[in-house]
Amino acid sequence: MIDLTKEQQRAYDRFIRARNNVSLGQYRKYNKAWQPTSDVVCSVDITGLNHQLFEQNDAWLEYKEASQAWWAIEPEFRKAERMSMIAGDYGDSDNWRDKQPKVKEI
Repeated sequence: MIDLTKEQQRAYDRFIRARNNVSLGQYRKYNKAWQPTSDVVCSVDITGLNHQLFEQNDAWLEYKEASQAWWAIEPEFRKAERMSMIAGDYGDSDNWRDKQPKVKEI
């Protein structure tokens, strides 16, 4: 378990709740309702108006705000431990300088 301050713990808990609410990644199995990953859920065309009205996606907007709040106060050691291709953590398997193998398509 990570030792977090009260502020960090609140931000992390908010981030996890929001992530589970929008069902991102492997956490989709816990939430049966699918949430689109866009700021707008749908648009409504009302007769007589010259423009459409949009219904905002509150769950996704909450996730974006919660993730920004968490990343702003995330402990430094988590940033250092995060793997990065730039740092060479994944080796040279995806090196763009290597020529691609020429394999005939079957």
